[in-house]
Amino acid sequence: MGATIRQASAADATKWLELVKAVLGDDHPAKQVYDAAWITNQLNPASGHETWVAENGGKLTASVTILAGGADDKGGHVMNLGRQLFRAEAATDGSAEALLKKLDETSAQKQQMIVARVLAADNPQQVLFEKQGYACVGFQPLKHMHRAREGVLFYVKAAQSKMTTRLPVSESLPQISELATVVLDQLQVRPPKTVRDGVTGYPLQSELAFQDTLMPEFLAKQREAEAANPPKEISGSFNMGHGYMRITVPSPLKAVIAQRDGKVVAGLAFLLDEMDRCVRVINSFCTDDLSLGAALHHVVKLAQSQLNAVYVELDILTTAPRLIKSAEQLGFVAVAYLPAFYSKDGGYTDVVKMVKFNLSYAPEAATVTAAAKRVLDIVELSLQDQKMGVAVINLLRALPIFEGLGDGELRKIARLFVQKLFRPKEKVFSKGDSGNEAFIVMRGQIDICLEDGGTAIASVGNGQIFGELAFLDGAARSAFAIANQATILLVVQRSAFNELVQREPHLGMVVMKNVASDLSNKLRRATTRK
Repeated sequence: MGATIRQASAADATKWLELVKAVLGDDHPAKQVYDAAWITNQLNPASGHETWVAENGGKLTASVTILAGGADDKGGHVMNLGRQLFRAEAATDGSAEALLKKLDETSAQKQQMIVARVLAADNPQQVLFEKQGYACVGFQPLKHMHRAREGVLFYVKAAQSKMTTRLPVSESLPQISELATVVLDQLQVRPPKTVRDGVTGYPLQSELAFQDTLMPEFLAKQREAEAANPPKEISGSFNMGHGYMRITVPSPLKAVIAQRDGKVVAGLAFLLDEMDRCVRVINSFCTDDLSLGAALHHVVKLAQSQLNAVYVELDILTTAPRLIKSAEQLGFVAVAYLPAFYSKDGGYTDVVKMVKFNLSYAPEAATVTAAAKRVLDIVELSLQDQKMGVAVINLLRALPIFEGLGDGELRKIARLFVQKLFRPKEKVFSKGDSGNEAFIVMRGQIDICLEDGGTAIASVGNGQIFGELAFLDGAARSAFAIANQATILLVVQRSAFNELVQREPHLGMVVMKNVASDLSNKLRRATTRK
């Protein structure tokens, strides 16, 4: 006899608890799932959630919840699935497949998109979703505390009526374009075109005063800002639940307000998920063309220094390429591409999920499907690239010449450096040489001399940069640089740096500003001594 597929009610609380224990065990981090009162409330449609179950022989074999829609889904065009619970036999007796088919029929009637999160370690569930026509659109490692901290794959079943022409993607955002191409190919949708628009991010540093606040004040300031017609850039209302089981926790949302000259110019609202130890940015506004990047930078630092967050995540509309670029500059990585996930006035906009990790990432030993691996490989390549040169990035971050650059920008600079070993008394460069390279001391010491074999007028030690002024303007060297001891240097070529600056004008502007500020301070000190 086939399984009965029906909507659950509060009367199913006991059976649902048995299913939870069979699938999750007795010690899942979300302790609410073992609370009979909580289960009764959640199975009641009045909770805003809608739970469907497969029942076979008086026992629940599978359950999936349609999570309550968020503020950004006013038209109800996305069905957000969660709390997938499948007994082992559900894959063989057909009940899991029958349950998904019922949800597919429901979404088709409403012309809804469907999105679901599947654990990267759960290969049978990946196969199940793909068999039902779902496409893998993202991979987020370390996302949820489950048995341990585990990554998830995002799956989407598209409503073809929503799959209209895609907006172009900036050529300045190559990883977004690559991810979008793979995702849309799996959805059998024409990929977006790329445009050479030279997009730059918002400034990450600005003269702003930040104030921590709660949602009522944030929303009041956001309403006041509507007169300036600020663009919608962040869509975060799908991220309101806590943990893998998407628990509703009565902790207040947090927000930051940014002011310039006493006037509120931007704001960011976010959720602190204590279960997954993450910060999810859910809303924003900005009344100028300057402040949102700095506000995001402030929240990132807050997440790292005060909130002890493992990662920060945000969903950005693809119509906001400057914010995407700012996130990239801060070290965020694109982990999912969600087509047509934001709706407004009957139109649909794609969304890209971006994450910044505050810990190192090692590839997960999970067996995923071939389709999922295409997406996983793109994300992991970006993360491995981020992991490479961590020591170099830490060095660069401490140098005044690179002050104000985000981790993503520092990573791009770090890729340009190569290591060179110099023996004691070996020349790094001579007076009169062309300034085609700049150097950072990783270990050792370099003496700067006006004459060959002369007395050192200065010494450069660990973590310090030298040769940068001639490097920037190409002028001849004005002194000799000689290794005082066995020394490891990081060396960057002027031509490679200039190519990067042409692609990343914000980066070049910040570096030149820092150099100018340093020279100004030196001249001021010299004048004062006279």
